[in-house]
Amino acid sequence: MNLLFWCRQINNANGNISVFALIKSHNAHNEKIYYMSTKRQEIHALTGVRGIAATVVMFYHFNASALMTGVAATMLGHGYLMVDLFLILSGFIIAMVYGRKFEQNINSEDFKNFLIRRIARIYPLYVITTLTAAALVASGWMDHWAGPEIPVSTLVDLTMLQSILHIPSLDTPGWSVSAEWVANLLFPLLALLCMRLSWRWIGLVAAIAFATLPFISMLPALIDEPKRAGILDIWNYETVYPVIRCIADFTLGIIVFRVSHLGWIKNITAFKFTAPILLLLILGLMTIKSADVWIVALFPVFILALIPGNNIVSRMLSTRPIYKLGELSYAIYLIHNQMNYFILALARQLESFGLSQTSAHVAAMFVFVGFVILLADFSYRLIEKPARHWINGFVIKKHQVAYQVTG
Repeated sequence: MNLLFWCRQINNANGNISVFALIKSHNAHNEKIYYMSTKRQEIHALTGVRGIAATVVMFYHFNASALMTGVAATMLGHGYLMVDLFLILSGFIIAMVYGRKFEQNINSEDFKNFLIRRIARIYPLYVITTLTAAALVASGWMDHWAGPEIPVSTLVDLTMLQSILHIPSLDTPGWSVSAEWVANLLFPLLALLCMRLSWRWIGLVAAIAFATLPFISMLPALIDEPKRAGILDIWNYETVYPVIRCIADFTLGIIVFRVSHLGWIKNITAFKFTAPILLLLILGLMTIKSADVWIVALFPVFILALIPGNNIVSRMLSTRPIYKLGELSYAIYLIHNQMNYFILALARQLESFGLSQTSAHVAAMFVFVGFVILLADFSYRLIEKPARHWINGFVIKKHQVAYQVTG
C-alpha cells in the first residue's frame, strides 16, 4: 500500500491555527481519503498584550498624560510606541499563521487566499469606522486635516492606500492600518526572504530593519516635525516614512517568529524570570523621554519571552479580562479617537455643574473609556466576527475536505 501525505495550515474563524492533513491510501481495489485535524492553540499572552497596548494608546490619545506629572506622564507619553509593538506582533502572528505557505515560493492562489483572509480580518470594521469618521468630520465633531474634500478622502481611505498616497486618514488611527496593509501586500516576499535566508543574512536584515527606525526619524521631513511626541513618533502622512516604519517593524516580527524556534532562544525564554525582567526594563525605560529606540529594541525579546506562558507576566496577560481586551483591541484602536470631541463636550458640561476642570476631564475620560470598550465589544461580536466568518467562508470551503470513500 502506498501512502500520500498532504498537509495544509489555515487560520480558522476563531483565530486558532488548524493543521489539516490528508492521508491518501492506494491499493488495487479502492482509494480512501482520511481527513484529520489538529489544533495549535493561540498564544493567549500575545492576545492579552495587544489589549494592554490598545488601552495605552486610547489613554494616550485621550491626553491622559496631561493630567499627570513626573514619571507617570513620561511613561504614558510613550504611548505612540504601542503602534510599534502592534506591528511587530502582527508580523510575528501573520508569519506564524501564513509563513510556511510562502517560505519556498509565492503561489498566486495562496497569495489571493491570504489577502482575502486579511481583508476579512481588518476591512469590515475599518469600513464602518471610516464612514463614521467621515460623518463626524463633516458635522464638525472631528478635525479635517489638510487634504482632499471629505468624499474624496473617504474613497481613498476605503482603498487603505492613503499612507502611500500621502493623504490623511479621516479616522486618525487609520494611517497605521493603511501602512500595515502595504506590509501585508509585501508579506509573501518578506516571508520568502526571512524564512529562507541563512542566519548571517537574517541578522543583517534584522539590523537594517531596526536601524531604519532611528535613521528615518532624523531625516529632514521629520527632524523638526512639531507634532511629534518623541523620536519614533513617525506618522506624518505627507511622507512615506510611516510606511517604512511599519514595514521595518513588521519585518522584525517575521524574524522574531523564525528565531522563536531556536533551541537556545527557547532555553532563555523558558526561564520564568525572563519576561518579568524585560517588562521591568521596558517600564523603566518608558520613564526616560529619549529612550524610544531602546524600548522598541526590547519589544521583540519581550514577545519571545511571553511565548512559553510559564511566567507571571504571561499568566497575567492571559487572564480573562485582559485576554478579552486583546480580542477587542482592533475595535478599541479604530473607535477610540472618534470620542475625543465628545469627551471635551462632556467635560465642559460637568464643569458647568461645579466640577473642577481636572476632575471634569478625568470623569469624562473614564466615561468614554468605558463607552469605547462597550462599543468595541458590540463591534467585535456583531461586525468583526460575523463579517470575518462570512468572508472567510468563501475561502475555507475550498480547502475543507470531508471524509470520503470511493470504491
